[in-house]
Amino acid sequence: MRTSTIIRTLSVILFYVLLFNVQASCQQKDRRANLQGHWKFILGDNMKFAKPEYDDSDWEKIYVPDSWEDEGFRNYNGYAWYRKTVEIEALSNDILYLELGKIDDVDEVYLNGHLIGATGSFPPDYFSAYNYHRRYLIPLEHVNKSGKNVIAVRVYDEGGVGGIMGSPVGIYHYQNYSQNSFNLFGKWKFHLFDNPEWSEQNFNDTSWENIMVPGGWDEQGFKNYDGFAWYRKKFKLPADFKTDDLMLLLGKIDDMDEVFINGTLIGGTGNIEKKWASNDEYTRYRNYAVPDHILKPGKENVIAVRVYDQQQRGGIYEGPITILPRKEYKQFWKSYRDENFDFPQWVSYYLFD
Repeated sequence: MRTSTIIRTLSVILFYVLLFNVQASCQQKDRRANLQGHWKFILGDNMKFAKPEYDDSDWEKIYVPDSWEDEGFRNYNGYAWYRKTVEIEALSNDILYLELGKIDDVDEVYLNGHLIGATGSFPPDYFSAYNYHRRYLIPLEHVNKSGKNVIAVRVYDEGGVGGIMGSPVGIYHYQNYSQNSFNLFGKWKFHLFDNPEWSEQNFNDTSWENIMVPGGWDEQGFKNYDGFAWYRKKFKLPADFKTDDLMLLLGKIDDMDEVFINGTLIGGTGNIEKKWASNDEYTRYRNYAVPDHILKPGKENVIAVRVYDQQQRGGIYEGPITILPRKEYKQFWKSYRDENFDFPQWVSYYLFD
């Protein structure tokens, strides 16, 4: 058998092995709403378009995913809005994400009038994020579980093609990758600047802002802020939750951090006092061992995260955000996979170019 034939055969085998593995990984989430198809669409910009009660009955229809140029809106650069009304199946303990593929160039996304995510930056501080996959955590408190929900997407295109162009497009529920974990996704308290008292368990943070975790703070109303900021999360563990041999997973943080549980420092990444990120700290997953019995089952606990952002985007911007037993840590990371790569393009590049 010729060498070229052997290489081609092995390539095909590898392709199907990869395809099987990706299909298996995709089974770890289930689609609660299919958003592929026709949306309402209008050129121009007006923030009233984000309001769920706005009447969009006279808007044009556009197919998603596809560029607006290919849908007939040729040679248009600038602002446009998409709207979609949908029913969302949601249980009280669900982890739901809105996935919109890739958007050219910049977007803000609203659910029932609430901003739930944004990527890129609108003018005058424009920067494109056309090649980033959009996945936004859906706060369950913003979901109308017994009726219609309105998704509104504000898009700005600087040039070339524009619009919601990538797949998948839908609302997905992600399974819990650990049998005995406690998830910390969702609403946290947040405050700019720095004060060591904010690490204390009994500190009163009721006057602080709310922020969604994971999610950068620039996309949630704190645009262009660089420097110190604090996150706090109060939560009550089940009474039978075992509090020894645990790990705290805080995803990725831009840039450096210190983490406190019930007032005790348990870990950190980067030299936060130096205020200089020099080792790509923002790319590292934060996985911290939790001292035994520092968490109190059946009682209120507090996680406080001190963050320093050197420049550009800041905050706890990517998951996972969870507490899990140390014995399940290996299996968790075996199951959890980064959804941000484009599988068909990856296979094409390595096997068929």
